[in-house]
Amino acid sequence: MGDPAHLKRIALLHLGRIHDETPALRAHLARRGIASELVPLPPLAKDGAPAPDWGRFDLVSVRDCRGSHRHGDFLPRIRALAQRLEALGVPLANPLPVIEAGHAKNAYLPQLAQEGVALIPSRWLPRGWCGSLAELLDTCGWQEAVLKPAVGSLGWHTYRVRREGAHLTITSADGSRPVVAGAMAAGAVDGWLASLTRGGEVCLQPFLHGVCMDGEFSAVMLGGRFSHAVAKTVAAGGWIAHERFGGANTPREASAAERRWAEAIEERLRRRFGVLPYARIDGLRDGAGELLLLECELVIPRLFLGEGEAFDRYAEVLLGPASTRMAW
Repeated sequence: MGDPAHLKRIALLHLGRIHDETPALRAHLARRGIASELVPLPPLAKDGAPAPDWGRFDLVSVRDCRGSHRHGDFLPRIRALAQRLEALGVPLANPLPVIEAGHAKNAYLPQLAQEGVALIPSRWLPRGWCGSLAELLDTCGWQEAVLKPAVGSLGWHTYRVRREGAHLTITSADGSRPVVAGAMAAGAVDGWLASLTRGGEVCLQPFLHGVCMDGEFSAVMLGGRFSHAVAKTVAAGGWIAHERFGGANTPREASAAERRWAEAIEERLRRRFGVLPYARIDGLRDGAGELLLLECELVIPRLFLGEGEAFDRYAEVLLGPASTRMAW
């Protein structure tokens, strides 16, 4: 590929669904003379199977691969595609190491914690873990907690756990009927948890009640710079800050302290990966009002480009490294 400033055509990979903001983004790109094409992520190639003409693109983006957590072969497919693209000199918008690390929370969050980033306290249960959830809660000193997979989004296999004496109540993220009908003996839950960990690593975190009042704080970084922030609220009676569960996303004027918090995390990500074209850094406040890192969305995030009036800033990032040095 030549000078990235001459970007003319970009492939937007997807798995059947795209971000709600993508049509507006494509319109902004078109006004800049950049054609975009929605391209299904190809399956692992079979001998003799025809391959798409990737050489007609100047850039390939994975940000619209929503639902990748439901595709166990997502990373192998991306790795195979990256090899083809490298041979053609066509870059991925986010380099492969970022995609590999950002796809699973346990691939980057523990390292950030080691580097001094204040995270929500977490216990990582490895694939195939078997044990007592009640004893684990006792060890951690948590009466309420959240269970979620290391690879997941949209509340997929996310559960709220409540300890009530010798019983546990587990409720799914979407507010449907509990996983078990009412509270049940703690030991009876352990088989269910063992089946959950058979699917992959699981994270256990204390439930922070502040999310019900304050929601989440999301800072969007574009080209290594703070772009905008959004407040994500929880619906009445809910406990997850997401519009799918009745929450709302509202533009927020980030304070100087909130910007410093996001920029400090981005700086640590930069040490490992270089300047990222985009990242969404999500935080929750603890009982003292301090921001704790919830996660960094580095691969397939919604970037709230409409709420942040940031379509043009994102387009500038896609145009290449030189444009990201613009003074916004």
